[in-house]
Amino acid sequence: MFAEGTIKSYNTERGFGFISIQGESKDLFFHIKDFPNKNIEPKIGENLKFRIVEDNGKLKANNIVRLDVKIESVSHTPLSRAKTKSTHRSRQSKNDKQNGGFLTTIVGLVIIGVLIYMVYGKYQRWQLSQQAPIPVKTVGEQQVNSNLNGYRCDGRIHCSQMNSREEARWFVQNCPGTKMDGNNDGEPCENDSRW
Repeated sequence: MFAEGTIKSYNTERGFGFISIQGESKDLFFHIKDFPNKNIEPKIGENLKFRIVEDNGKLKANNIVRLDVKIESVSHTPLSRAKTKSTHRSRQSKNDKQNGGFLTTIVGLVIIGVLIYMVYGKYQRWQLSQQAPIPVKTVGEQQVNSNLNGYRCDGRIHCSQMNSREEARWFVQNCPGTKMDGNNDGEPCENDSRW
């Protein structure tokens, strides 16, 4: 059997309150989970219809019906359906415009990235063109020189490994990592008494 009453108090943070029942001196406990629509917060003075049930030895309100909250019933007519469809289409076109804006932004960022890459490449080429060329001996030139003299870079780096001062000079000029010219004057093996 349903009873009627009004909300006397409600604690929003904890989600419970008390109902003042018509013709009763004692208030009845209720919890927000027993309300049919939890999205609309209960208000003090709101009229309710409910069942009184026992829960763990205590009485509480259950199957609560909110008498003051009106539920809008939707009845569709051909005109209302047309309005709903046009509203849906306009929302969809707004979403399409937003998605198109996002796509445009991505394409714009890609184009900017490509332009920066191209400008940076031209800048690097310009920088390289401003530098003085460094003469480099290629492997072919090294082989030609070694064939004329009979010498070739074979990993020897010390004076004690050389057969002549001429060979030591050739190694210092043509082979990397030699340790024969201590004072870097171009004359190797100056302290070697063999030559």
